[in-house]
Order: sequence, then structure tokens, then C-alpha cells
Amino acid sequence: MKKRIALLNRILNLGNKPDTPFIDSYKNLMFNLFLLLATPFAFLVFLVNVFTQEYVLAALNFLQLIIFTIGFWVSTTQRKIFLRAYLMLLNAIISIVAAYFFKNGSEYRLLVMVVAAIVIFDRKWQYILFVALISISFVAIRLDDLPLSEMSVLSIVEIIVKILLPLIFFILCLYYFKYLYFKNQISLEKAYQDLSISKNEKERILKVVAHDLRTPITGIAGISKLMHSDTSVNAEQKELLTMIEDAATTSLNMIKELLDSTIIDIDKERLKDIEINKYIQQNLQLLAFTAQEKNITLQATYLSKPVHIKFDPELIDRVIGNLVTNAIKFSKPGSEINISLSVEEPYLVIAVKDQGIGIPAGYQERVFDMFTTAKRKGTDGEKSFGLGLSICKQIITLHGGTISFTSEPDKGTSFYVRLPL
Repeated sequence: MKKRIALLNRILNLGNKPDTPFIDSYKNLMFNLFLLLATPFAFLVFLVNVFTQEYVLAALNFLQLIIFTIGFWVSTTQRKIFLRAYLMLLNAIISIVAAYFFKNGSEYRLLVMVVAAIVIFDRKWQYILFVALISISFVAIRLDDLPLSEMSVLSIVEIIVKILLPLIFFILCLYYFKYLYFKNQISLEKAYQDLSISKNEKERILKVVAHDLRTPITGIAGISKLMHSDTSVNAEQKELLTMIEDAATTSLNMIKELLDSTIIDIDKERLKDIEINKYIQQNLQLLAFTAQEKNITLQATYLSKPVHIKFDPELIDRVIGNLVTNAIKFSKPGSEINISLSVEEPYLVIAVKDQGIGIPAGYQERVFDMFTTAKRKGTDGEKSFGLGLSICKQIITLHGGTISFTSEPDKGTSFYVRLPL
């Protein structure tokens, strides 16, 4: 069932790409929907007409199938887009001829074409002419079934009005819907584009400023360290130099996080097929030294058999490093942190569980926000910039995975990273 739905979605979205503008995307969808509905029906009617030896009608159906084939080609290649309106018009004429001369009931297909045409025809006059053709033809076909010679003029006018009024009302509703819907969607699309430009510009400025600040602050840290080693500096001065060095180091760490904070895409060439047990083991060997400084033990539970998944190891290093470092930061000395691997189809789950101070309920909704106000000091006074978890979420999302957590104050926090197998 899922495969069938996926196939239908692929057909409906022929010609659509992630960067396709809304209007073009909507036109593609409507035209593809028309093709998807009309093609099987035309093919079935073609077979019936051949079987019943209605060869003229079968020929008209065959012409429609050719039109639909060209339509699929236009949608797939996105070439000769202007042909869509002509194909729609030609198909309408064929349906009118079949309905008028052969009384096969195909005039009702014209109403479906009116729905598709509201989007396909770019100019108002084109749509008005198309609708006029459909409306006049529809009335003529319905009147042709009646004994007009036996009816009064008033009766004929009454029938025409009864046919035209609902048809005109239907067309006006469609047009009004298109006008309002398109107007709102275009406004939203423009607002989104402006927001994206503003966001990109802000990020560019942020990165430039952060990058330019790094050099002088590195110099300050280096000079203060050099002065600290000078034997002529007294204890009070050394204390001040230590404060300068700590402030510079903190600033450099924050600048590093700022420069790492905007990851727009993953370079596919950097994706590697990695055995996850060995990868996590190597990461924890490096992080064990940080844990030992607070007398914290890292316990790991690995998968019973090797499992390979594809990801960017440098980016996932940041995630694992950040989660384990955070667990160390907010855990009390002498406690234990558990890192476990498990498989929950279709994901590999990496869990990092600590016995630390936990996250208060009022902070939990904001922990993944960039520059979150939910930042706190660690159990040894370690500083937090509120960027790490935001970066983790960006990385995991770009890999097609998810990151979540559970937490209780004073009982600990568990983070769960899910990566597609």
C-alpha cells in the first residue's frame, strides 16, 4: 500500500523540486492530477470502443492518449510548459466532438477540465475563452437531447438558465478560491523568502564577526599566559592574569560554537559507512579523560553484532562529544554515565543517560533553541553557552534522524539520538 501511495505521489509531483516556486509547483500538481485521473479512464474507454467496434470513438480516445503522453513528457522534463494549455484545449475539443456527435456522455469530463484549467491558463482572457467554450458546448450538448421543435422559447430559455446558472456559479467559486488562495500563498512565499534572506545575512554577519574576533582574543590569551609565567609578576597580578586568560578561553570557546552553529547541509562525499560499535568505543576512549577529572565513570553497552550505518563522522563526533560532555558537566563527582546502543527499526538508537541534576520542567521546551535561556552552570561551575544542543539537533536532522530526551530534576537526564539504519 505504501509503495502505491509513494508511486502516486511521484506522479503528482512530476517536475517539482525542493526549490520550485509555489505557483509552478501548484500548476504541476493540478496538471499531473488531471493526467492521473484522465489517462486510465481514456485507456479503458478506448478498449471498450475497440471491443464494441466503435472505431471513430476509439480513434478519438487514442488521440487523447497521445495528448496525455505529451502531457507526461512536459511534466517530467519541464520543457515546452506552454503546451499544457494547448493540450488542455485540444482535449476539450475532442471531448466536445465525442459528446455532441456520439452522445457518449463525455461532456461531464469538461467540468474536470475547468478545475484543472483554473491553474493551467496563466492569463485571464485565456481562461475566460476556455470557460466560455466549455459552457456553450455543455449547453448545446444538453439541448441537443431535447425535442426543441416541440418546446416554447420560454421553456428553452428556462432550461438554458438552469444549466448555465450552476455552471457559472461553480466557475466563479473556483476563480474566487484561486484568487484568494494564490494571493495568500504568494504573500507567504515572499515573506518566507525575505525571512530566509534576512536569516542568511544575519548568519553571515555573525560568522564574520566571530571569525574576526578570534584572532585578537587568541592573542590576549597567549600574552596573558606568557605574562603569567614571568617570575617578576606577584601573586595579585598572577590572579588578574588568570582571570584574563580564563575570560579569553571562554570567549574562544563561545566563538568556536558560534562558527559551528549553522550547518546548512551535509557534504555527501563525507558520508562514510561506519561500524557503530567501534566508532562509539573510540569516541568514549577520548571522552574518558574528561570524565576522570570529575571522578565520573563512563559505562557503555554495545550491540551484540556489528552494525554499519552511513553518516558524517566529523559531525556525529560533535553530537556524541556534546551529549557526553554535557552529561559530565551536570553530573556529580563519583557518579556514572551510561551510553548504550540499540536498534529500533528503522533506526539505530544512541542513548546517553546520566544521574545528574536533571532539567527543570520549565526549561525542557527550550533546550534545543539557539542561544536558549535554559542554560545553567555545571556541578563544578562549568559555563554553558546554550548552543551545543541546538547544533546537535541540526546535525541529526540533516542526517534524517531525531533527538529527544527525558529528564527529572535531581534524578538525571537521558538523551536519545536516532539515526536511520
